[in-house]
Amino acid sequence: MINKITQKVISVGTFAVLARILDPSTFGLFAMAFILIDGFQIFKSFGFDSALIQRKENIEEASHTAYFIVQGTGVLMFLLCYLAAPVAAGFLHNQEVTSIIRALGFIFVFSSFARIPSTLLTKQMRFNVLAMIDLIGAVVNSAVAITLALISPTVWALVWAYLLKQLTVAILTRKFSGYRLKWKFDTKVARELFRFGKFMMGLSILYYFNDNINNIVIAKILGATALGYYALSANIGNFINTHFTYLLEGVMFPAYSSIQQDREEVKRVYLKTVKLVSIVAFPFCILLIFLAKEFTLTLYGAKWLPIVPLIRFFGVIQMVVPVYVCSGSLFMGCGRPDYLQRIALYQLLLQIPALILFTKYLGVIGAVVAVFVTFWSFLPLNINWVRGLVKFQIKEFLQQFLPSIYCAGAMTLVMLAIKLLACYSTFSFLNTNYLVSLFVLAFSGAVAYVVAFFYVDRALALETKQLILNFNFMKKGDR
Repeated sequence: MINKITQKVISVGTFAVLARILDPSTFGLFAMAFILIDGFQIFKSFGFDSALIQRKENIEEASHTAYFIVQGTGVLMFLLCYLAAPVAAGFLHNQEVTSIIRALGFIFVFSSFARIPSTLLTKQMRFNVLAMIDLIGAVVNSAVAITLALISPTVWALVWAYLLKQLTVAILTRKFSGYRLKWKFDTKVARELFRFGKFMMGLSILYYFNDNINNIVIAKILGATALGYYALSANIGNFINTHFTYLLEGVMFPAYSSIQQDREEVKRVYLKTVKLVSIVAFPFCILLIFLAKEFTLTLYGAKWLPIVPLIRFFGVIQMVVPVYVCSGSLFMGCGRPDYLQRIALYQLLLQIPALILFTKYLGVIGAVVAVFVTFWSFLPLNINWVRGLVKFQIKEFLQQFLPSIYCAGAMTLVMLAIKLLACYSTFSFLNTNYLVSLFVLAFSGAVAYVVAFFYVDRALALETKQLILNFNFMKKGDR
């Protein structure tokens, strides 16, 4: 866990430095390129990685078959990316993005080299190894990006840094996994993997459009600068999910797969996961809502002030995302990836018209409003499908959120009190010195949350501490 925390600190620090060196339009160009890159990422493994994690027997033999398919797919995606780059640039009305897309296409070759070894590390739950590799990759990315940005403040600083990071991660993953490829290919195994993987690939297609339709619409309607604002605000808003909740999903998928036959145990683990994830996610959401302005001015500077209302909206959105993530790993682990596919499809069908309408009339903030409407609208359906698998009462489910709601309330009251104090001349410095204001509000709010947490449920607080330290809270004997 220390590796992950260090990696996130490096990530935040790097972004803060780069945001002061590079213009918003530069980040917008980088995000534009990934509209196409992310599209091809869908097909990089055909869902074989998820199929290997879910598979119960003949894992090693299946990995060799999957490796050859993934390797060939990586080369094919690189070639398609090279050919499709001018078409994507024309669609986005920005020819500069052509060369960026072609350069980033090399990541398909790099990642295919280590995709199956990484999957086996995940199945074996060797998360410390994966975290160490990611940390080294983050250091490489940070050092290269900042150095190149200082020499030449263009989008290529981001491009070369990302490529070197991916190459480093691929080499280290292959080395530390100990994977030994055998020249075996079994068509029967390939068909078996594809039967499960096709659902994951179909789900990835839907997730791609759900995740990137905002970028596509903003880039086409509003341009690179607006996309740069949106990309940074989304990066900040999704921080807790990108760097904790989705990491937990990677842990829980193989865990659910191993206990999927014992539905009582699955229920216990699911409800416990929801409670613990909400405990971690809620204070982050409150901080986003209350400290967006201070955070932006302190880390990124005045040129990024337009992202403040966007960050606040993301804070509200993130309150429900942990529920989706916890149910997502449950659906996959219990062999029902089609549930994820259907929810993603329903979200997309609502999000597209909402996004076009809101963005056209409200600008970039309209895109965030569309995300808000989409995520909150399908929450009841998501919960209902989970209940179909593990059978719990709604009251039992809602009770999992009570500790985090109580603690978030205490945190909110303390920060509101400090903001009211800033109205008096004695504490007026809090309105002018944003660094001090950020520290005082964040520290006071965090202390209030932790104290309230220990008061509300001391046992759960100690257990959450263990979760944060080592993700070791899913022991079956812990009832």
